[in-house]
Amino acid sequence: MSQQYEFKSTHAIPKAVPLSKALSELIALKGLGRIQGDQRLKAAWEQAAGEKIAGQTVVLGIKNRVVQIGVENSALLNELNSFHKTSLLQKLQTEYGKQDVRDLRFRLKSKAKK
Repeated sequence: MSQQYEFKSTHAIPKAVPLSKALSELIALKGLGRIQGDQRLKAAWEQAAGEKIAGQTVVLGIKNRVVQIGVENSALLNELNSFHKTSLLQKLQTEYGKQDVRDLRFRLKSKAKK
């Protein structure tokens, strides 16, 4: 008499994931990459703008490689747009990365906070 055995498949063990990929996903889920990027952008702006200009402005963020800068008053906003935008953009691209920044936009932001 022949006996037939039924083999049930065991639960599949997932493939091992490289630690670097797991950490990257964790950082993305927790939003830590964005926070670190914001701090890096602010530091690059302070270095590029210098103490005087950086003290009267605040980095609002970056979108589509355009850095948004909040400015305390309209006189400074006009001066930055008219006379300093090109040199500040070049300095920021050197500090932060040319592939990451393509333009600067200055916006009036009353009582800009650091």
